Amino acid sequence: MRSPLLNTLGLPLSVLALSISQAMAQAPVDTETDSVKIDETIVVTATRYLQDVDKIPGSITVITEEEISKQISISDDLTSVLANMVPGMTPSRQKLSNQGENLRGRTALILVDGVPQNNPLRNGNRYGYPLDSSTLERVEVVNGASAVHGMGATGGIINYITMSAKKGDNWKHTVGTRFNDSFESDSTSSKVWYNLRHFDEDFDLVFATSWYDQGVYYDGNGNPIGMNLIQGETQDSTANNFFLKTGVNHGDQRLEFSANRYKLEGNNDYVAVKGDFKNGIVTSIEKGTPDGEPITNDVESYNLTYSHDDLAGGGLTVQFFHQDFEAVYGKATWYPTSTVAKDQGSIISTKKGMKLAYSQIDLLDLDDSWVAGIDILDDSTQQYLLETGLGVTPEMSYFGIAPFVQGDILVTDDLRLTGGLRYENTDVEVQDHQTLYGYGLKDENGVAYGEVDVIGGEQSFSQLVYNLGAVYSLTEDMNIYAGFNQGFGLPDIGRVLRGNWVGSKEQPVEGGPAIDFMSMPAVEPVVTDNYELGINYTNEQWLVSATTYYSLAEDGANLSLNTGGTYDVVRQRTEIRGAEFTASYQLNDQIRLQALYSMVDGEVDSDGDGSVDSDMDLKNISPDRLMLAMDYDVTDALSTRIQFNTLMDADNEEKSQSFEGYSLLDATMRYDLGQYGRLSLAIENLTDEYYVNYFSQIRNHSSYYFAGKGRNYSLGYELSF
Repeated sequence: MRSPLLNTLGLPLSVLALSISQAMAQAPVDTETDSVKIDETIVVTATRYLQDVDKIPGSITVITEEEISKQISISDDLTSVLANMVPGMTPSRQKLSNQGENLRGRTALILVDGVPQNNPLRNGNRYGYPLDSSTLERVEVVNGASAVHGMGATGGIINYITMSAKKGDNWKHTVGTRFNDSFESDSTSSKVWYNLRHFDEDFDLVFATSWYDQGVYYDGNGNPIGMNLIQGETQDSTANNFFLKTGVNHGDQRLEFSANRYKLEGNNDYVAVKGDFKNGIVTSIEKGTPDGEPITNDVESYNLTYSHDDLAGGGLTVQFFHQDFEAVYGKATWYPTSTVAKDQGSIISTKKGMKLAYSQIDLLDLDDSWVAGIDILDDSTQQYLLETGLGVTPEMSYFGIAPFVQGDILVTDDLRLTGGLRYENTDVEVQDHQTLYGYGLKDENGVAYGEVDVIGGEQSFSQLVYNLGAVYSLTEDMNIYAGFNQGFGLPDIGRVLRGNWVGSKEQPVEGGPAIDFMSMPAVEPVVTDNYELGINYTNEQWLVSATTYYSLAEDGANLSLNTGGTYDVVRQRTEIRGAEFTASYQLNDQIRLQALYSMVDGEVDSDGDGSVDSDMDLKNISPDRLMLAMDYDVTDALSTRIQFNTLMDADNEEKSQSFEGYSLLDATMRYDLGQYGRLSLAIENLTDEYYVNYFSQIRNHSSYYFAGKGRNYSLGYELSF
């Protein structure tokens, strides 16, 4: 009997096979003379100094500018780009909220040019959209826990690197537009972008701006997809982005300034129609105006960097940054008082900090690299309600200072050792506060108390975290590695301090015991240990990587669904195991084949006895997945890509969670018109597959039961002059 997986793969494999056979018939290649050399060393900066991937004892994913361009022609959504290209990334929710999106089952630290985007004190799940895709040059991903940048990278690091001017950019203008459509009512999305780039030896400049108006999404049955008008939506929204980067060079010294403003705002043209989870009826929408202010994501960042490439034989980089963040959520049931049920939430956060690093190479004349430095971060955050003005959380502030050192050394011709230390020092200050009427706590007898006092104070946390690793070259083309990395981060302190949902039906009483920040174990930092073994193989045609990992947090912070339909932070031992495989094969000078596979499994200690005994809530991990793709350069001007993603079934009987997997096929084509520009055509979900997305299936909530996007066409044009 044919396996379900083979049945699932039948159509895309047939399409790939047909395309390959046609291409080989059209363009035979002499493999001795025309084979394409795959880059053996891709330089990454996520390790705090320039380093070749084959010298790092861990799994690194680099998404190039060309790959980004192909992916956003299919779906201009950064979370979708990551979900398609990064093995351990959860599926995109196709929403503004990135709740439930993680890397290897844990939190990923999002950076833009090395600047943290996550809010350390109140995770509002809105850091997935810090800038527009048109400003990106590449994305670097460190898979697995890392303390290299601090800030809670217990699942890994995702570093968005913005565009820079390059040699040959002589006041170069680029203008582009793209239209997306499902050919249903109000389904048209339109985007325009512009950038100016100039480069000379002493001065360079980039200015970029974009405007993106998104229409309504439709599922594979031709029905409008429901909107999350509380956490946030990307459909029926308008986003604009302004980006500036300029630098001056003087010998070995450089001073660079950049600024970015990204704002996405809902158009408020539709209201939500609730679904029925138990009966399999997905949510929908109808014309109307939602109550309250439009849902908004507003991120404003400034960055000043000084670098000296030859200071006492090494390189110095000093970076200063400032970020203002504001997220406005939709009107929801909060019960801020006994007489008011609904209000509209908002999170405001201000970050400022400094990152200093000094690096040297060949100190020991052993192909060695070293870096030492210090990171400083100051953050102030609060969640409050717009109409009543009441605070959902207390006013909170964070100050962290972390010196670090990192290095690697070639101890024999074949063996390289790496290691590093980072000493985290964090102060968290919380002001006195009172919870909302609908939030508080329940005592051991089940009595619900609302509007309880929150006793503030200041706590200090410190932790030495480290990493060790080894890379051994078996042959010129193959190496194996082993690595141990620790990640350090705080739990969602704001979520803990807002209290637990008690609701109005409980008729909460006043006078309950206070929530004392100074004596709460739930606010203690999370330290994650990540063990990894892997192998890499690279030659003129093949690029293969396989890794297996084990991740342990003895006092992990997981989200658990409460009776009010929201999530509470639960501290429990958490163990995650997984494996990832990626392969790329250059068949000839026209065809590149790609495969990606990821599996992950997690368990928690539900009874506090120190041993794991229950499966993790599926919200915290990803389903197993397989991706197959083919890039086919038909001519010098015409290039195509077809990609197939399948997510496999998963279930957690204890949590009454069940996920029915689905498979999606996408295709994109680009044609270079020379001096007349570049044309792109793409189809998302080519077969118009109907499915309910991963998070919606495991959320078990009628208001969050969303179908995924059906077939969607994209037509784009770009001109440089």
